Amino acid sequence: MKITLISIFFFFTAILAVAQNIQFTASSKNMVAAGEQFRVIFSLNAKTTSFKAPAMNDFEVLMGPSTSSSSNVQIINGQISQSVSYSYTYILQATKEGKFTINPAEAVVNGKTYKSNSLTIEVVKGNNTTNQQNNQTQNQNQTNNTGSISNDDIFVRVTLNKSNVYQGEQIVATIAIYTRMNLVGFEDMKFPSYKGFWSDDIENPTQINLKQEKYNGIVYNVGVLKKTLLTPQHAGNITIDPYELTCIVQQKVNRNRQSFFDNFFSGSYQNVRKKLVSPAITVHVKGLPANTPANFSGAVGNFKLEAKLDKNNPKTNEAISYTVKLSGTGNLKLADLPKINFPSDFEQYDPKTTNNINASANGTTGLKITNYLLIPRHPGEYKIPPVSFSYFDLASQTFKSLSTPEFSINVNIDTANTSTAIVSEFTKEDVKFLGSDIHYIKTPIYTLHKKGKYLISDPIFYLAYPLSLGLFLFLVIWRRKQIKQRADIASMKNRKANRVAKKRLQLSNRYFKENKKELFYEEMTRAVWGYLSDKLIIPVAELSKEKANEELLKKNVSDEFVTQLSEIIDTCEFARYSPVSDNSQMNEVYNNTTELIGKLEQNLK
Repeated sequence: MKITLISIFFFFTAILAVAQNIQFTASSKNMVAAGEQFRVIFSLNAKTTSFKAPAMNDFEVLMGPSTSSSSNVQIINGQISQSVSYSYTYILQATKEGKFTINPAEAVVNGKTYKSNSLTIEVVKGNNTTNQQNNQTQNQNQTNNTGSISNDDIFVRVTLNKSNVYQGEQIVATIAIYTRMNLVGFEDMKFPSYKGFWSDDIENPTQINLKQEKYNGIVYNVGVLKKTLLTPQHAGNITIDPYELTCIVQQKVNRNRQSFFDNFFSGSYQNVRKKLVSPAITVHVKGLPANTPANFSGAVGNFKLEAKLDKNNPKTNEAISYTVKLSGTGNLKLADLPKINFPSDFEQYDPKTTNNINASANGTTGLKITNYLLIPRHPGEYKIPPVSFSYFDLASQTFKSLSTPEFSINVNIDTANTSTAIVSEFTKEDVKFLGSDIHYIKTPIYTLHKKGKYLISDPIFYLAYPLSLGLFLFLVIWRRKQIKQRADIASMKNRKANRVAKKRLQLSNRYFKENKKELFYEEMTRAVWGYLSDKLIIPVAELSKEKANEELLKKNVSDEFVTQLSEIIDTCEFARYSPVSDNSQMNEVYNNTTELIGKLEQNLK
C-alpha cells in the first residue's frame, strides 16, 4: 500500500514538473464567398484563467464561443509526457466582399498573457445558384436528375501552362475538377488521347486533395486528377480532345411535408450523378526555323554534351573505354546521340547505353550515356574525331551546336604479349580472349610433280580465264545492285521493318517478364508505330492511326487486320495511363501484336 501511494505521488509530481511550451494559434479558411458560413478556432495547449476574443465587426457572429478541451498522458520508457488542448470556436458569416483581418486573441496562463496569430480572410463574390436550386427542390418530389446541378457548381478543365509553342517544346496539361458541392466518387473516366503529341504522365494521384482556388470571382475546391507532359510532333494547330467524367455528388433534398425534425435537420441528402465534359483546347505549334543543321535530330531544349576516354596510351589488344554523355532539359527521350567514326584499326563492340530520365512539371530532365569498348589491334598514332550535336534552344530561339574534343591515342606494342585487361564497365561475356594473334606455324605436305610438266598443259589453266571473267561480271552486277538498294533508304527500311519490329518486341517481352508495365506498353507502341512507319514509308511524326488505316486499306489489307491493329494501338495507349493492368492482359497484347505483324508482313510483301 505504501509503495502504491509513493508511486502515485511521484506520478503526479512528474506530470506537474513537465515544462509546457505554450502554443496559442488561430485558424480558419483564408478565402470564403459572400454569404458563406465558416469557423474561426482559437487553440491553446494550456489551461487559461482568462480568454479575450478579438473584435470581429467585419463579419456576422452566428455562434460562439463554443469551448472544448482534451487531455492526454503518455509513459514511454519511464518518461512521462502530458498534453492538453483547449479550443474556442466561433461560427461567422461573411457579409461583404473584401479582404479583412481578425486581430490576435489574448489568453492568460499562470499570470502571463499570450497572444495568438492574426488571420487574413478574403471574401469574394458569392453565387445564388445553390439557393435557387434549393427553392426548386422544395417544389419537386424527386431530385436525383442532373438538371438541378448547375455547371457553375461543378465542372472539369484541361489547362496548359503554354498554348503557343515550338515543335518539340514540352508543355504540361493539367486535368482538374472544380466543385462547390460535396464529392462522393467518380465513374467512367475518359482521358484525352493527345493525338499529335508524345505524352508522359508526371502525376496521377490515387487520392485527390482538394484545395481552395478562386476562379471567375468564385471560390471552388479544386482537385488535380492528372498531369501529363506533352511534346508536339508536328507544326500547326493541334486540338486536345475533351476529358469526360461522371462524378457522384451529395445534394440536399428539402421535403414538401415539413415536420419539427425536418426543420431541425434542414432536410436530407442524396447522391446524384453528374456527367462532366471539359472544353476542347487548341495548341498552336510553330515550326522550327528553316536553317536546320545537318546533324539536327529533333532535340529541343537546353543540353550539354560531354565525352571521356579512360586511356590515351594503351597497348595493342588492350581494351579502352570511350564514353559520351548527353544531359539537359527538353525532349531528351526523342534526342539521338551522334554516331562516332572510330579508326578502322580499332575493333568495336556493341555500345552500352544507360538512360536516367525523369519527367516533371519543369520538363524532361536527365541524361543519356553511351559507353564504347574499343580494342586497338595495331600500334601507331590514332585520333577519335570530335562529335557534334545540334539542338534548338528555346531561350534564344536559335539552333545551337555542341562538340566534344578530339582525342589522340598512342598505341604501343605489347611486348609481353599478355592477356588484355577488361574495363570494369563490361562483363566477361562482352569481350573474348584476345591474348595472342599468332598461332603455331603449320607445315603442310606439298605434292611433287614430275619434271617437264607445265601448268599451261593443264586444262584447268584454260578454264580459269572464262571462270574469272564470269566471276568478275557477277561481282560488278551484284555490287551495283547493292549500291542502288542502299541508296533507296525508304526501300531498305521497308525490307528491314519486320526485323526491327522483332527486336523491339523482344525488348517488350523482357519488360513483360520484369513486370515493368509502363516500359512494356511504351515499347509495344514504338514497335507498332515503327513497323507501320517503315512499311508504309511515312515518317513517324506524320503518322496517325487514321492515316495508317487508310494506307493499309489501299494496299488491300483486310478490314479484319486493320480493326485488330486499331484495337492493339488503343489498348497500349490506354494501358499506359490506366492505374490497373494485369499480366494476362500484357501477355495477350504481346501475342496479338506478334501474330498481327507476321500477318501484315505476308500481306505487304
